[in-house]
Amino acid sequence: MFIIWGEIKEKIQESWTQFGNAFAENPIKYFWRAGGLLFLSLLLAGSMIFLPEKIKADQVDSLVYSTITSDKVKGFDYSNAEQTIADSKAISVMFCVPKGETYEQVLSIFNDSKKMEELNRQIYFYPLVYDVAEEEKEYGINREQITFIFFDGGKETNRVVIGKEGITDVSKELVPELNRLPLANIKKLELEMTTDSTQ
Repeated sequence: MFIIWGEIKEKIQESWTQFGNAFAENPIKYFWRAGGLLFLSLLLAGSMIFLPEKIKADQVDSLVYSTITSDKVKGFDYSNAEQTIADSKAISVMFCVPKGETYEQVLSIFNDSKKMEELNRQIYFYPLVYDVAEEEKEYGINREQITFIFFDGGKETNRVVIGKEGITDVSKELVPELNRLPLANIKKLELEMTTDSTQ
C-alpha cells in the first residue's frame, strides 16, 4: 500500500515539475487556456439561465398556441408577456390553464369563424402553465376559472370571468361580454401593435 502511494506521489510531483517548467517557458499559452476555460464556464452558466425560458416559450408555442386557428386570438412571446402587458396602451388578455371542459368550449368559440366575426377586439392568450401561483397573485386570478382582463396603460380597468361569479353559458354570453369591455380606441391600438411586431 505504501509502495503504491509513494509511486503516485512521485508521479504527481513529476507532473507538477513538468507543468512548472512548461509554464515558465510559455506562460501566455496557459493564460489563454485559463481564459478559454473561464469563457466556456460563463457561456455554460448563461445557457443554464436563459435556455429554460426559451424551452418554455417553445413548448407553449407548440402545445398551446398551435391549437388556436382564430386570427382574433394571439399568443404572447411567453417570456415577455408581463412586459408586453405593462407596455401596451390597451390590451385584452385571457388567462387560463389550457385544459379542461370550459377551456375546450372557449377554444371552440375562438375557432368558429362566424362567432369571431362578431368579436370587436383582439384577445391575447396568456396560458397558465409555469409559475401559476405567482401569476394568480400578480393578476388576482384563479386557475380554476378563465379570466379575461382589459388593461389600459398596463392597469386593469375591467374583467370578465367564466365561472360561478360570471359567465355561465359560454356559447351565448362570451362574445357579447367581451364586446362590452372598454374599447378605448382599441382598433387603432391593435393596428399599432401589429405594425410594431412586424418591424
